Amino acid sequence: MTAPEKKANSAPEYWDEKADFFASDERRRRIRRLADLYETSCWRYIEPVLPSKETGIVLEAGCGTGRWVYHLAPLGYRLDLLDFSGEMIRHAEAKVTRQGLDESVRGYHVQDLCDMSALPDNGYDLVLSLGMPLSLCDDPEQAAAEIFRITKPGGWVICDAMNRYRTALDMARKNNMTQLFNALNQGKVVAESGLTHHCFSPDELELLFLGQGFASCQLAAITPFFDVPPLKDQVALLDDDTLFNQVANLFQAVSEDPGVIGVSSRLLIVTQKPEAL
Repeated sequence: MTAPEKKANSAPEYWDEKADFFASDERRRRIRRLADLYETSCWRYIEPVLPSKETGIVLEAGCGTGRWVYHLAPLGYRLDLLDFSGEMIRHAEAKVTRQGLDESVRGYHVQDLCDMSALPDNGYDLVLSLGMPLSLCDDPEQAAAEIFRITKPGGWVICDAMNRYRTALDMARKNNMTQLFNALNQGKVVAESGLTHHCFSPDELELLFLGQGFASCQLAAITPFFDVPPLKDQVALLDDDTLFNQVANLFQAVSEDPGVIGVSSRLLIVTQKPEAL
């Protein structure tokens, strides 16, 4: 039997304890090409809104051990990295150094998405908050307000979050009716860690950002038919190159279908801060 997971006192403490695993070869072996599928799915929304390499500044907010820095820094972009886990940031900085990308990273910030007070107003041309930090933070509305504050007028934000309806469906499949009702009625579930996760309907996620002053939003489904966390069988089937390409192409084809968005485990939102306020 697997021992019950230790309950953390806080989200940063929990993710500090997970940091070594997230930076390990073992995690890469477990998720294998699922990471490639996720990144491919997100990249088609990131690439069209990339700022100028000469003047643009990117923030990876809720970076964990880093993901997009390793895509963007080699292309010539300058970034800041932020996470509420000091251990995640430590691993990210060490990997950046190992890969010779130090000159591309302006700063590392151990701060919560809900309080990014170390970062300037109107400081970033592109904010990437992927890996669902919005669902993991304490106050999504405050986090969205902080993201708005630090984004330059005309700048872009790309964020993903848990889907309220898919979360409820997953809980129904597990016969966990308490969590199903929590997801549908409150937009919250309690994970095995003991931490509360926030989930949103597509309309709620859009209104969260529009309510802060962002312009019209684009929604998409990211890895829509896979569980979060993924099932072992879902990870294993992607080892086949042909099947991987078929799945990637299918997910791309249906990613903006309203019905698919409605049941996708991850919702992605792309939005822009108006030029003139």
